[in-house]
Amino acid sequence: MKSIYYFICLLFISSIVTAQEINVDETLANAKREVEKGNYDKALSLIEPIRAKYPQDEDIQTYTGRIYSWKKDYKSAIKTLSPLTDRVNPNTEALQAIINVYFWSENYEKCNFYCDKYLAIDPKSAEIIKIKAICLEKLNRDQEALELIEKASFADNSTQAFKGIRTLIGRKAKNAVSVSYLNISTSDPGQSPFHYGYAEYSHKFSKSAIVGRANIGNVSNETQMLFETDFYQTFSNKSYLYANAGVSTGETIFPVAKAGLEYYFKPYKKFEYSLGARFMHFDSDDITLVTGQIAYNPGIYSFAYRPYYDTSNELFSHVVSIQRTNEEKERIIRLELQYGNVPYLYLYNNFTQPLKAYRIGIQYQHRFGDSFFVRPIFLYEDEEYIPGQYRNRFNVQLIVTKRF
Repeated sequence: MKSIYYFICLLFISSIVTAQEINVDETLANAKREVEKGNYDKALSLIEPIRAKYPQDEDIQTYTGRIYSWKKDYKSAIKTLSPLTDRVNPNTEALQAIINVYFWSENYEKCNFYCDKYLAIDPKSAEIIKIKAICLEKLNRDQEALELIEKASFADNSTQAFKGIRTLIGRKAKNAVSVSYLNISTSDPGQSPFHYGYAEYSHKFSKSAIVGRANIGNVSNETQMLFETDFYQTFSNKSYLYANAGVSTGETIFPVAKAGLEYYFKPYKKFEYSLGARFMHFDSDDITLVTGQIAYNPGIYSFAYRPYYDTSNELFSHVVSIQRTNEEKERIIRLELQYGNVPYLYLYNNFTQPLKAYRIGIQYQHRFGDSFFVRPIFLYEDEEYIPGQYRNRFNVQLIVTKRF
């Protein structure tokens, strides 16, 4: 009789144990479903009892740490994962999780430290190598990042995964030189083409940049020069100020003197906007332009509108642009539509008759290697050159830039 009693008890205990094992699996499955819904607190409440019951189960501990990191409770994530990562034989899954924690929390020194621990175990992990390279770039250890990329690229015969990091490092170049040529031709009826060119040098400081530019213009066998400088000052709230000033050697092709100021406000969500003015002094007149811009940047595309208003002559011009940008390749294609009375080359001459012009333009930027850029620009105008009479006007420009 006792044997039967013990046998029934054994079956009962076995069924309880089996049920508990099933409950663990079900609880983990339920927790994962809550995570997929973004209900991180609910997932943690589900997983905490089995985590307490099985404290030695490293998979459960690691998953708990991941949930904390997805919740952006980085302090709790680190507290959960550290016992698994700071020992002699670290858990690789926990290492990967804590790397993400420090990366997402922008603690790049710690992230780089744990990347080294992971790569000591798996030196060919492309994902961790990429994170480490990004950390080095963020820490301004650019040469180390480039050396790591070269070594990794040689190992797997590919540079695709690291192009974005190369671009970020390339953009840190302090200096750049550019040269440009612009040809303006007309037809039906035509006249002698106008020729404009410039050479400029720019230098970036930690929170500002300065550009020096020498312009040359040739119109009707007359040549004049314009010397100008641009200054950019950034602020902690991500706004910045643009200022421009210049003087010329003549009075007709370029203004005798010019100045400009524009403030670009702190971006609001996906919107950017600015407000500014341009001033040009000619021998016979002074021109003041009020301008600004509003831009919407939903992703790789940017949609912008910029008006110009001539306060003295009461002339208006409107520019609408659509731009597609490939950040990794620093490639740009831009379409512009313009309409109004303010001439396209207003900053070069004092022709202010209220004649209309309809314009469409396209420009493209292509990067060769890591630091050489070519930007061709074409703008077509249906220009009213005398009241009621229109002609074709072609603006063709090429800009070449080298940064270093």
